[in-house]
Amino acid sequence: MHPCQREKAMANYSPQHFEPRAKAVNVKGVANRAVATVLTAGLIAQPLMSPLAAIAAPTADNGDATKGDSTIENVVAAGSQATAKTAAQLAEESAKQLKDAQAAYDAAQKKADAAGQSQKQAQQQKNQASQAVADNAAEQNEAEAAALQEKIDELKAAVDKAEQQQKKLGDLNDQLDQANKSVEDKTQALKDAKAKQDGAKKAFDDAKAKLKAMGMDEYEAAKKAVEDAQAKLDDANKAVATAQANLDQAKAAEASAQQEKKDTEAALTTAQAKKQETAAALAAATTARDNAQQKFNQAQAALDAAVSGTGVDLSALEAAKIAAAGELKTAQAELNAATDADATAQTNLQAAQAAVAAAQEKANAANAAVASAQSAYDAANKEYKDAASKRDAAKTAYEQAQQTEADKKAEYDRLVEIRQQKSNEFDQARAEVTDAHNAYDAANAEVEKLNQQIADLKSNMTVDQEVISQGMFGFMNYIIGGSQFTATQKKNAQDAVSMLTGAADKAEWYDKYVDQDMSRDTNPLSLEQMRNALTYLDTQNNLRKANGQSALSVSLRMTVAAALNTSYSSNIWGHSNCYFDNGENLAGGGGAYTGGETEDTLGWPYTGLYTQEKEAFDKYVAQYGDELGSHRYDSYYIYQNYNSIYHECGHYLNIIDSATEAIGIATGSGKNTDSEVTIFDYSADSTQADFTVPEFKKLLNDYIDSAYNAGGTQEQKEQLKQLQSKLADAQKNFGTAGTAYSNALDKQESARDAYTAADTNVNTAKGEYEKAKSGTAAAKTAYDAAKDALGGIDIESLKQNLDAAKAEAATAQAALDKANATLADSKTKAAEAAAHKAKARSARDAAKAKSDQANEAYDNATASVKDLAAKCDAAQADLANKQGTLDDAKKADDAAQAGVDKAQAADAHAATALSDAKQVVAAKTQAVSDAQAKAKAAEGELATANKAFERFAGAQKAVDDAKAAYDAAVAGVADAQKQLEAANEAVVDANFEIVKAKAELASDEALKADLEAVDHKASLAAGTTGNEKLVKLNAAYARYKAAVDAAAGLKAALSDADAKLSDANDAYAAALAELGDAKDALAAAQAEYDKYHPKAEPQAKPQVAQAAAKAPVAKKKATDGALAQTGDTSALAGEVFVIGGITLVAAGVTLGDRRRKQM
Repeated sequence: MHPCQREKAMANYSPQHFEPRAKAVNVKGVANRAVATVLTAGLIAQPLMSPLAAIAAPTADNGDATKGDSTIENVVAAGSQATAKTAAQLAEESAKQLKDAQAAYDAAQKKADAAGQSQKQAQQQKNQASQAVADNAAEQNEAEAAALQEKIDELKAAVDKAEQQQKKLGDLNDQLDQANKSVEDKTQALKDAKAKQDGAKKAFDDAKAKLKAMGMDEYEAAKKAVEDAQAKLDDANKAVATAQANLDQAKAAEASAQQEKKDTEAALTTAQAKKQETAAALAAATTARDNAQQKFNQAQAALDAAVSGTGVDLSALEAAKIAAAGELKTAQAELNAATDADATAQTNLQAAQAAVAAAQEKANAANAAVASAQSAYDAANKEYKDAASKRDAAKTAYEQAQQTEADKKAEYDRLVEIRQQKSNEFDQARAEVTDAHNAYDAANAEVEKLNQQIADLKSNMTVDQEVISQGMFGFMNYIIGGSQFTATQKKNAQDAVSMLTGAADKAEWYDKYVDQDMSRDTNPLSLEQMRNALTYLDTQNNLRKANGQSALSVSLRMTVAAALNTSYSSNIWGHSNCYFDNGENLAGGGGAYTGGETEDTLGWPYTGLYTQEKEAFDKYVAQYGDELGSHRYDSYYIYQNYNSIYHECGHYLNIIDSATEAIGIATGSGKNTDSEVTIFDYSADSTQADFTVPEFKKLLNDYIDSAYNAGGTQEQKEQLKQLQSKLADAQKNFGTAGTAYSNALDKQESARDAYTAADTNVNTAKGEYEKAKSGTAAAKTAYDAAKDALGGIDIESLKQNLDAAKAEAATAQAALDKANATLADSKTKAAEAAAHKAKARSARDAAKAKSDQANEAYDNATASVKDLAAKCDAAQADLANKQGTLDDAKKADDAAQAGVDKAQAADAHAATALSDAKQVVAAKTQAVSDAQAKAKAAEGELATANKAFERFAGAQKAVDDAKAAYDAAVAGVADAQKQLEAANEAVVDANFEIVKAKAELASDEALKADLEAVDHKASLAAGTTGNEKLVKLNAAYARYKAAVDAAAGLKAALSDADAKLSDANDAYAAALAELGDAKDALAAAQAEYDKYHPKAEPQAKPQVAQAAAKAPVAKKKATDGALAQTGDTSALAGEVFVIGGITLVAAGVTLGDRRRKQM
């Protein structure tokens, strides 16, 4: 079904609906269907009748009951006989009748209850069966809809998947095209890289040869001398740098030691000053404590003397007082002198410290000047070395430029000679073209002349135009109908006709490019072009034979394939990718083949398809070896593993492929174009090998000859044969002349290209020569500039500045050392003066204390006991206080002494470190000087070595540059090879993905076809599609079939339940009728009993409602829902009537028809 038709059919589909089943009601006659109806009818017809008479009156509708069996009739009969009996008998009988009526009513009630229960159960069973049928119908509907929806969903999914696969396949084909294009690009890139590598290799070899020609022993010796001198200079420069770094480090250490010495000296001075203070304080505290002790002793002695009455020597005390005053004066004078000396010493110390600071500042400035001069010298020295190196490089470049200029001049002269040679060859080639063109024109004229003669002859002969107009189609039908051909040949001819007419495998471009006018001479389907195609066959097999391969047979189907593809490719240049089996070659141009049949005599197109591509393939074999060469005759292997090579050499590989069995060749042009092409289509299927080449050539020639020679005299036929033989020779001669002309044109073109290239080379060489001359001039200018730049660097003056700065730094350092020595002496003298001052102060204080004591002793001697006691106590308290002060001063003095000891040790250590640092700086300075001397000597050696190596430098640089270029080219080839291999892998991967995608597409298309082939109605009926692959759809149809199969049983069960319900309804109605009769009889018996027992209590209490004897008739109609219907589960109910004090129920029953309509 066409997709559009399928969508339309699906749009018009709607699931089959099952209408609800109608309930048919058939009211059957039931005995005494409504007792109340009987009563009502009696009242209407005989309004004056008594109740009992009304009961006995017959109804208009007797139903199914028998009058003689009615309990009511029995009661009425009993009533009619009462007139003949006594009242007592009637009373007794009425009591008995009432009892019997009650028992009958009870039995009827029980029977009605049982029947009602049975009817209820039957109704439930009927409802369940009915629900099952309804559920089954719904299941059928749902299953059918689900099956159809499953088919729609699966078909839609299959269509979507197939479309996705189609798109994926298109994308993959695009990827394959891109991959193939990439392979072509990478192949060309590899060729270019190899060419570049070859050129770089040649340049490298030339450079090495040139260098070698200069004398390798001398070159190696000079080169080694330069390398050794350079290494020695490098080591010397490293030694200078190391020595300078060591000197800088030593100077930094010296500066640090200098600062440390300053810090320790300051700390020692502070500690010593502190010690002086604490010593003075200790001396003062000791003197004060001693004086206090002496004062206390004197006071105590005075007190003791006063208390004991012992007298004192006042003269002695006075003399002591005077002597102590003299000592105090002397001590004060000494203290004054010591104080002056201490002030002088402090002044000298401050002057020495200032002198050290000034000397340090000068030393620092001198050192900074040294560092600056050293930096300037180092920078200038580096600049000088760089300039010298540039001067040497510029000199080498200049010499190399001179050599290059000479080389370019020689090359230019050589190319001028070559250009003249190519000019001569070009003139010769033009002359050969003129000769070849004349020969070509002559051969062409001969062919045209013979063609005209044949045409004139044929015009006088009868031609079977119908055979000619049918072309290839007629030829194939000739084979189909010929008894001399095998069944396989006929079958292949029939397949070829189906392909030819578009009945099978019709390409989408068929109608646009295939011309059905097979009488047109250039139509590849015409007999004329079929005859032309024959001319290619022998050469094809000769080439295969030369390669050790079997001869190809002719395939009828491939012949048609080639003709159809020629129609396409003459319009759209390229392969159609249709019809052929395992290979196709396409060549521009058409007509008969005019070249030779051996490798050395080939003409177009074999020179392109075979000769050129064989040469290319042989180069690849030389590159890859047997890994490629062993598969020369397996084109598919090469296509898979060397895709780029296949794309370059595929025509050649198709011709000699060992797997090929048959071929079809066509030439000409399709519809709507004048362009002609020739196509070779190959098949590896042995069943397509219909004829050997000789068999096919004879068969086709005989067939064509029979058409053209259908009439005419024997002489005309013989003449035609001779002309055709001459024409064949002329065509071959024309082909040879054409090849010669083409070769001459090619030779002329090559000569022109060679001359043009030679002229271009001359112009290029001339430009390079001029460029080389400019380069030489520029190199000389650069060399001169480099020499001038080197001469402009004044390194000696900077060295003198550095030496002067170092001398000044040494002088400043000596002055600093002298100032430090003076400072140390000043510090010693200041300390001594401070100590002498402290000692003098102590002596003065002792003298003063002694004088004070003498004065106090004298005063005490003249004082009272009471005053002496007070003084004694005061002296004792003062002694204790002075002793505490002495203890504190002793501790402070001990701590100060410890500080002095520590500062002295640190100062001694700093002095040692400073001395060591100075010695290291001196040693490192000498090391730098020594290293610089060695470096300068190494520079001289390198300059000498470079001078000796200068003549080799240019050649060596050329070798180095050529080597670098060659290495880069080798890397480029490797990279290009990797990229090509990656591209080939991409092609293989793309082909593999395409194969997978085609397989998946075929599977999807097969599934789509399977789904489209499913007959929905037939599958519903069968419960399966019949295709085991459609698992889910089969399950959906099986579900529907199961529902349909279950429907019969469910309907049968429903029918049975319906019948049982009908029977139960009938039984229940009969029981109710009987209950109504019993109820009527009970009421009649009760009335009869009441008649004869007006005041007595009833023997049995009837189970009916009592009402007033004259109560009006009331009617209560039961609701519609209370009526029992088929399918209801409610109890049966009816109408209630109250008549004459008795309540009666009329039951209404509606029954269902057992014969229900089945859908």
